[in-house]
Amino acid sequence: MTSPLARAIDHGQQPNFDSLRLFFACVVVFFHSFLLTRVADPYAAKILAINPGGLAVDGFFLISGYLITQSWLADPSAKRFLARRVLRLYPGFIVASLFSVFVVGPLGADAHAYFAGLDVRRFLRGLVLLHMPETPPVFAGTTAQLVNGSMWTISFEFRCYLLALLCGLAGLFSQRYLLLALTVAIGIAVGGYVPPAGVAHPQHVLFGINALRVSDSIAWFAALFMVGSCYARFRDRIGFGPVRAMLACAMFVASMFDPVLLRPAVLLVGAYALFAAASAPAWWKSRKTDRRADLSYGIYLYGWPIQKLLTWYVPGIGPWMIFASTLLASAGFAFLSWRWIEKPALKLKPATRLAFPRPCNGPIAE
Repeated sequence: MTSPLARAIDHGQQPNFDSLRLFFACVVVFFHSFLLTRVADPYAAKILAINPGGLAVDGFFLISGYLITQSWLADPSAKRFLARRVLRLYPGFIVASLFSVFVVGPLGADAHAYFAGLDVRRFLRGLVLLHMPETPPVFAGTTAQLVNGSMWTISFEFRCYLLALLCGLAGLFSQRYLLLALTVAIGIAVGGYVPPAGVAHPQHVLFGINALRVSDSIAWFAALFMVGSCYARFRDRIGFGPVRAMLACAMFVASMFDPVLLRPAVLLVGAYALFAAASAPAWWKSRKTDRRADLSYGIYLYGWPIQKLLTWYVPGIGPWMIFASTLLASAGFAFLSWRWIEKPALKLKPATRLAFPRPCNGPIAE
C-alpha cells in the first residue's frame, strides 16, 4: 500500500514540510532568546542531552535530505541541480549577511572603530563560502558576541547539497538499497558518539559559544541528510499509522534524557515521527505552496541579529519578551526577504525536465 506521504506528493500536494520548517525556525528563536539573555531554558534544563535549538536544526537537515533528493529524482541534471541550490541559498544569505555586518555590527560597537577594523576581503570570501560573518568585536560583555550566530549551519547545508549531487552522479539514488546501506554505515559511525560531559550536543556548541568538533558536525549533518534521502527513496514502502507515530514520539522523548541513546533515536524514531507529521492529511490538504510566503529561512537568518540588538539596547529584557518581539520583527524581515529576494531568485531556476512519465515527485519546495 502506498504511504500517505507518497500519495500526497503523487497527487501534486505539498506535505507539511513548510509548516515544520517554520516551526523549527521559531524553536531556534525560542532557544536563542534564553541563551542570549543568560536565562536557563526551562525545557533544555530538564532535557540534558540536547537543547530545543539543536533538535530544530536536526529537523531542518532531515527535511532537506528528503526534498533535495526529490529534486534530483525529478530532474537528474548536475548543472540544473546546482543552479537551483545556489538560487535557493545564496540570495537570502548574502542580503542577510550585508544587513548583519553593515547595519547590526556598527549598532553593537563604536561605528568608527568597527569599520576601521572590518576586513572586507574576508567578509567577501565568507559570502562565497557561506560562512558565518566575521567582524571586529561587537556587543562587548554580552553572551555570544556575534552579529549573526545562526548562520554557521548554512555552509553545512550546502555541503549536504554537494553530497546529494555526488550520490546522484554515482547512481546511489537509483539504487535505493545501496543508498540505505551507506546511510546505515554513516549512522552507525556517528550515532555512537557521546558528547563530552557538559556539552549539550557537539554540533550546536557553535551557536556562538565554542567552535568544537567541526568534523563531527558535518558527519552528523550528513547522517541526518542521508536519512531524509532514504525516506524519499522508500516513501512508497513506509506507512505512518497514528499508533506507530505516537510510539515513535514516546520513544524519542524518552531518549532525550540519555546522551547515549539520543543520536540513534534522532536518526530512527525521531525521523519517523517527523515524516509522520509531514504526512498528516489535515495539514497539507487543499494547500498550495506557491500561494504562501515561505518565512522559515528569513526567520532563521534574521532572528539572531534582531535578538542581539534587543538585548543591547533594552538591558534587562526578559527571554519571553525578546522571543515574542523577535518573532514579530523577524517575520517582517522574512516576508520582505521572501517577497523581494528569495522568490524572485527562485523564478530564475532552470525549468525541471521530469525524469518520469508521470508527476510522481509533485512540487519541489527547494
